[in-house]
Amino acid sequence: MPARQLDSSTAATSMHSQLLPHGEPIALADIRDALVIKEGDVFLMTDTEGNLPRDSVAGYGLYKGDTRHLSVWDLSFDEIRPIVLLSTAELGYSSEHHLTNPPMATTGGRIIPKETLEVRRQRVVNQSLHETIQVTNFNIVRSTIVLRFDFDADFMDIFEVRGVKRHRRGTLSKPLVAKDKVTFRYRGLDGARRTTQIRFSPTPDQIWYNGALFTLPLRHRETAVITVTISPNGAPSDDHFYAGLQKLDSCYRDWLRSCTEVFTNNDFFNTMLQRSLRDTRLLMTDGEDGRFVAAGTPWFNCLFGRDSLITSFQVLALNHEVARDTLHALARWQGREINDWRDEEPGKILHELRSGEMASLGEIPMAPYYGSVDATPLFLILAAEYVAWTGDLGLVHQLEPNLMAALEWIDTYGDSDRCGYVEYSKRSAKGLLNQGWKDSRDGIVNSDGTLVRPPIALVEVQGYVYAAKRGMAWLMSLLGKKSLARKLRREATLLKTRFNQDFWLEDEEFYALALGANKEPATSITSNPGHCLWTGIVDADKAPKVVERLFSNDMFSGWGIRTLSSRAARYNPLGYHLGSIWPHDNSLIGMGLKRYGFEEELNELTTALYDCCHGFDYYRLPELFCGVPRSAQNLPVRYPVACRPQAWAAGTFPLLLRAILGLVPSAPEKELLIVRPRLPYWLEEVEVRGLTVGDSAVDLLYQRRKGRTQVSVLARRGIKVSLTRKWPR
Repeated sequence: MPARQLDSSTAATSMHSQLLPHGEPIALADIRDALVIKEGDVFLMTDTEGNLPRDSVAGYGLYKGDTRHLSVWDLSFDEIRPIVLLSTAELGYSSEHHLTNPPMATTGGRIIPKETLEVRRQRVVNQSLHETIQVTNFNIVRSTIVLRFDFDADFMDIFEVRGVKRHRRGTLSKPLVAKDKVTFRYRGLDGARRTTQIRFSPTPDQIWYNGALFTLPLRHRETAVITVTISPNGAPSDDHFYAGLQKLDSCYRDWLRSCTEVFTNNDFFNTMLQRSLRDTRLLMTDGEDGRFVAAGTPWFNCLFGRDSLITSFQVLALNHEVARDTLHALARWQGREINDWRDEEPGKILHELRSGEMASLGEIPMAPYYGSVDATPLFLILAAEYVAWTGDLGLVHQLEPNLMAALEWIDTYGDSDRCGYVEYSKRSAKGLLNQGWKDSRDGIVNSDGTLVRPPIALVEVQGYVYAAKRGMAWLMSLLGKKSLARKLRREATLLKTRFNQDFWLEDEEFYALALGANKEPATSITSNPGHCLWTGIVDADKAPKVVERLFSNDMFSGWGIRTLSSRAARYNPLGYHLGSIWPHDNSLIGMGLKRYGFEEELNELTTALYDCCHGFDYYRLPELFCGVPRSAQNLPVRYPVACRPQAWAAGTFPLLLRAILGLVPSAPEKELLIVRPRLPYWLEEVEVRGLTVGDSAVDLLYQRRKGRTQVSVLARRGIKVSLTRKWPR
């Protein structure tokens, strides 16, 4: 059998001068139909056949630790392509593919009629990839089927896969071939040895360094079974498919049992909420520094500051552990020195932590990289919110040095020119140009379409700082540090006053996106000021104008609020941050609507996102989708390279549900406030079981009757529950 040649050549082109922004691959094809399964730091992304085709430009592969350990995995009827009948990865950690045959000629000249063979591929990923292939012959006569596997391992760093070119790479050794397995080996320039072993059972009829062949003579309705285990870096491979499936099913059940239970009369919403929680579990990763929620697959299966913090906040009402683990992990990597290469400063919370060859060598500054202007105040916000839900002052005592260092960063390095606002300018030659959540190169624009020049003070970041100082003032008062608490409250009040003067655009009756060089306001109309509603920095008299503009036709598409107004010079509904819709962005705006009393708009926004879930696989909200206006066809337009699942997209509905239900905890006071609950028309009843606040718990029943929402306390243990019309200070 002729073997396809292994090509380890690498183009000697120069690296990009700037890193790829979060979620914006520049050299990858459409992955809208890709299937992704994940567990821990291992994930697999395939086409609908379940294959990794040779020469694919979509980045398909089996990845571990930012390295592609399998670049080709192609099953065929001896190079005749099968026909896909079913392809699903709904479970998240397992996929299933049902295939059949086109008309095929056998070696004896007989024709195997179309659709008379069934191939069922099932796989599960848990350290190793376990796959079972069942081939059944439904021909009335005996047939000989030839199955061919082609495979390869290029051990490319994930940044290479996404388009960053390297001057040179490590060494690919000749694969080791045994009767039932092939082992690929790579020695990186960082000295690390990386391997991938592919083991078959039963033994193939033929096997070579990048292929294997099975000849299967099958009687009528006879089935042959082939199992394959693919192990990156010698990962344990004792489990078979069914054992791995059972183990992970049990893990997911335990995870869901650890979360607050929510039951509604709407089965579709119940399914969506389950999807959100399952995807959060799917993205949980155990690293050397503890457990954290990874930002998203396929491109961000690692610890991120901003993403992990926002996701933890979004799901906090339903699960406290995610926030606790995230705070610990990020505290471990808090900045300690001034390092221009990594955009690091003392007290700063990281942006991204990578573990691949390029990060190890310092070809990219991601080990870790600190180019995030908002992760540090978000770290403080989450700490305060976590205590509000749990009363866990022990964690505050443990992390107090980290919290104080973060506050110091805000006042010194974050505001280096002492202008009163936290702003950013990249220092790293290969760092991110923009360092807020809209971190694409063209994400921060003026109204005329020009790019805002740094240093840049983003509108939402000032809101985050305000909320961080308010939250820290509350925490410090709990610790008995009254003078520090008063100081932080004064600073927050002063910031709010100045912010509402300097960022407010009288002509637009809206807030500027940012203050750029020379403190000139960027007057483009964006979704960013909606985050300021969430933080409470918006003056009460300005809030109605902000909300009105967010829901005007140029901002609200019918599916959600756009990142950039359709009237803007750079508007592009297919652009990454230039008119697309991000679910997490909308969820934070939704919390702001709740805070300022805009219940009708909150329900309208939630309903739009609820409706659009019908158009996405597994009712899963993607990282983003296009800002095209809603049409009579009633389907949102998908973004071609959106990550799925994405952590803060998964957190969208848990946070919006919290806003709708009006849940405001205060564990130190053993109290739960319920602020202006109002269910949307598609929710008649919501039951919340086992909602924990500190060491107390409560069961609640919400019922919508004649347009009004009633709340009943079904059971409670050691907690006071109060209804109120006013958002607490």
